[in-house]
Amino acid sequence: MEKRIDAAIDIARAERETLRWIILSALWHGRPYGVNEHVLLMTAHDIPLRVTADQVRAEMAALEKRGLVSVGRDGPIWWAELTAAGEDVVDYRAACPDGIARPPRW
Repeated sequence: MEKRIDAAIDIARAERETLRWIILSALWHGRPYGVNEHVLLMTAHDIPLRVTADQVRAEMAALEKRGLVSVGRDGPIWWAELTAAGEDVVDYRAACPDGIARPPRW
C-alpha cells in the first residue's frame, strides 16, 4: 500500500515539473507579447496533461517566485511573459532550477 502512495506522489510531482517546462516553452514561443492562461492550458492539454486552470495558475505563480516569468492579471484572466532569466533557462544559457522538467540539450 505504501509503495502505491509513493508512486502517486511521484507522478503528481512529475506532472507539475513538466507543466512548468511547458509553460516556459509556450511563453518563449509567445515572445515578445506573452501568453494568456487559456493558451497555456490548451497547450498542456495537447501534450496531454490532465491539468486545470487553477493548476496552471499555481505553476505560473511558482515560476514568477523564481523570477522566470512575470504574471499579470487583466480582470479574471491571467497572462504571463518570460523574464530575461526565463529566456536564459529556455535557451539553455543558464542552469535550470530544481523542479522544472527541462529536457537535456541535444
